[in-house]
Amino acid sequence: MTRSVILQAWRSGETGTLPGLLSENATFSSPVADYVGAVSASHVLALIARVLEDVRPGPEWDAGNETVTAFTARFQGEEMQGMIREQRDGSNALVHVTLFLRPYRTLRAAIERMGELLARSPVQASAEQRHVGPDR
Repeated sequence: MTRSVILQAWRSGETGTLPGLLSENATFSSPVADYVGAVSASHVLALIARVLEDVRPGPEWDAGNETVTAFTARFQGEEMQGMIREQRDGSNALVHVTLFLRPYRTLRAAIERMGELLARSPVQASAEQRHVGPDR
């Protein structure tokens, strides 16, 4: 079983638990933007669970308060490879989650789908949210 609580939530569909796993000021760094705050970060992480299919954890690397887990998933029949990095504070709450996905062609299509979901269910705007990727 994977130690990644994010992958566990994505696999089970139990994304309602995500806000309780994140520290109040947690940051989620997606391939497109950084989302700051447990509410914003958990909202986007829950939407990703609706985009990625057949999430399968792979090898894990653990270093104290940090876990990196490799995984595979599918989007519209295309396989993707990814890694998720989860950093925790002293109380075991997630303070930073970073998602890496490839290949770019499939990632780009998944980003478009996320844009559609976010248009219907937007993230609460935060002055600390930072856009780091291509415009949607």
